Amino acid sequence: MFGATVLCLTIARSAAAKTTAAVAMGDSEISGEGAGNYQSGTNGPTNYCHRSLNAWIQRISIGVSAHVNLACSGADSANLTIGGPGQYGEPSQADQLATVARKYAVKYIFVTVGANDDPNFGRTAEDCVYAFVFQTGYGCAQIDGPSWSNRVANMEPKAENAIDNIKRVMTDAHYKAGSYSLIVVSYGGPTPEPPLRYSGYWAKVFNGCPIYDSDAGWGHDTATPVLDQGERAVAAAENVRFLDMVHGFFGHEVCAQGISHAEEWVRGVAYDPGTNWWNLHSVQQSFHPNALGHAEIAACVDGFVAQTYREGTCEIGTDGKLRAQPDS
Repeated sequence: MFGATVLCLTIARSAAAKTTAAVAMGDSEISGEGAGNYQSGTNGPTNYCHRSLNAWIQRISIGVSAHVNLACSGADSANLTIGGPGQYGEPSQADQLATVARKYAVKYIFVTVGANDDPNFGRTAEDCVYAFVFQTGYGCAQIDGPSWSNRVANMEPKAENAIDNIKRVMTDAHYKAGSYSLIVVSYGGPTPEPPLRYSGYWAKVFNGCPIYDSDAGWGHDTATPVLDQGERAVAAAENVRFLDMVHGFFGHEVCAQGISHAEEWVRGVAYDPGTNWWNLHSVQQSFHPNALGHAEIAACVDGFVAQTYREGTCEIGTDGKLRAQPDS
């Protein structure tokens, strides 16, 4: 009896002594793609997860000691499933989470995923840029617009399955449902409301926004909001918290009017000379939040976590900073 009591106390103390952690899972939007300062081993030549030390998961102040970034650029929902495909030789993010859940006392799991499923955001962005660079006159609004809503709808069950797998990992690691918080964070829009700050061909190319104004408008008014609604539907179906980023970068997108390049929170089209002359990795940092953007997201996440409402949104306040507020 006495020995059993001591054993139980030892186990309890060991569990209580675990370092608390917040975990990021998903794709480039949350890994820190575009923010630079990438963790060793994630910036090529064999691994391009681009986990940034500037990513907002590393900058939040929510009362945990460890900030664990499992997200990887290019991830789709399948990469977040138990036994699912990993990337660049890594196990799936769900399988990595199982290890993290045993090592740490996980208090928060933030997930941004879905854009690389049926919406295929990367290819859509390529369509936008290709049309402008080669002056086809037929941009991504025409190429991708007609199928966009259906593609987002087809993504939703896949993202829901990823969330189900994350919950299963935590259950298998003996976490009770209320012992941690799972939060879906949506995508901010990279393109501004037209007209863009630059109008000439070479001015747009050199300043990182080689897209037609009409395509920028489609991205701002349709593509990002529709994707955002899909993410909201996923969070509602899974009964987890949701942080809406759709308005987060308004007025601070690449080549937005009224600001300078130094005030942009989004990285424009950028060529990385450290890669081969041309492959997807040479431009994969384009159209993602930059280090300034991640700092703003971190402040919004801090505010959201401190509140109890299930759905919140990141909006720019009168002080010019990104703030969390309940959805109206």
